[in-house]
Amino acid sequence: MSTRPSTDTAPDTTEDGPAPMPMDRSCPFDPPEEYRRWRAEEPIRRILLPSGDHGWLVSGHAEVRQVLTDPRFSHRNDLIEPPVPPVPISEWVPTPPGRGDFNMMDAPEHTRYRRMLARYFTSRRVERFAGRIAEIAAEQAENLIALGPGADLVAGYAVPLAGRVICELLGVPDEERAGLQRDIDATFCLTVDVQRAYRSIVRIGEAIERIVTARLAEEHPPGDGSDMLADLISRESVDSEELCSITGVLLIGGMDTTANMLGLGALALLRSPEQLQRFRAQPGPAQVDELLRWLTISQWGASRRALADVVLGAEPDGSGGQRIAEGELVVLALNAANRDPAVYPEPDRLDLNRPAEGHVAFGHGVHLCIGQHLARTTLRIGWQTLFSRLPGLREADPGTDPRMRTEMTHYGVHELPVAW
Repeated sequence: MSTRPSTDTAPDTTEDGPAPMPMDRSCPFDPPEEYRRWRAEEPIRRILLPSGDHGWLVSGHAEVRQVLTDPRFSHRNDLIEPPVPPVPISEWVPTPPGRGDFNMMDAPEHTRYRRMLARYFTSRRVERFAGRIAEIAAEQAENLIALGPGADLVAGYAVPLAGRVICELLGVPDEERAGLQRDIDATFCLTVDVQRAYRSIVRIGEAIERIVTARLAEEHPPGDGSDMLADLISRESVDSEELCSITGVLLIGGMDTTANMLGLGALALLRSPEQLQRFRAQPGPAQVDELLRWLTISQWGASRRALADVVLGAEPDGSGGQRIAEGELVVLALNAANRDPAVYPEPDRLDLNRPAEGHVAFGHGVHLCIGQHLARTTLRIGWQTLFSRLPGLREADPGTDPRMRTEMTHYGVHELPVAW
């Protein structure tokens, strides 16, 4: 299958040819400004990929959801080219997903692993774990207080809270958490030295192998349910390679994304007193979803490779639309789709009274984030605990913008010094 652009697709949309993925932000809470214009003019438009190939950027909400539900678009790791350059792009080598690396597979392999793991992340199971999340959040709030005014909310609260929750759910020893967090952060940075990124990847693999090897050596009565790894070992026919891959996928997803959303959401609420008041009055799932919609932290969204020719964005009668040729890469701007005025009136305004159903911050379709219920519950409890335990919480230096994670795969704040 060719990965080169077809010669009979739409011509370049600008005089100088397609632009690369936008990265600059004028507001710390808004996606790059180009998305607003592109979504209005061309919700499906040509972009220039780091390899020099052309791909398609999809910024409309309906079009993004169409791609995410169409099996003719593949999510396989070896078919997906990064839409922004790693350092350098020549170092990037496509690799097939390993056994157990379910998030970068297509059906039927993806379906098999998804069915195996879904029961650990149901809303009912997460609700049973909510009490423990609240205990962890309370402990982390006390740790933040012990650091004193001027403490970094990210390092002192958001990162350890997210890390402890996913590690405890999986059954990962807490002493492994800090090292894993540091190395995971390095692998998501576009400006990190290639050798450092490689060393971090190796250390992550070594840590996960250590964890899985130790758990396999333990005795686990069938279905004892003590943690997810123990349960998988006792109930499922999975080997060490699969366990390592599954553990890696869930750790990386659960630690990095939730931690960044906790920090960025706290900053957004601190800078929106009226919305903070609403959250204090009603810290529910709907309020969390509006924050997820408005602050979608996936900077460059999701990517898919067309396995066949597909007409995207056609009218109900079949007219119009853009032909995507077999082999072309499609990049989904989830943060732009979540600001689509066709779905959300005044989309650039944070409104915790808004029904934000249908947002794509967790993706959509068969690859909808498996940990969405856990993430929502951790965010809700995390923010609620933070603002109830520290009712006078404020930025330590409100006249200065914190350093934003513009160079990272997942957006957020690097540090957020706070006082109370």
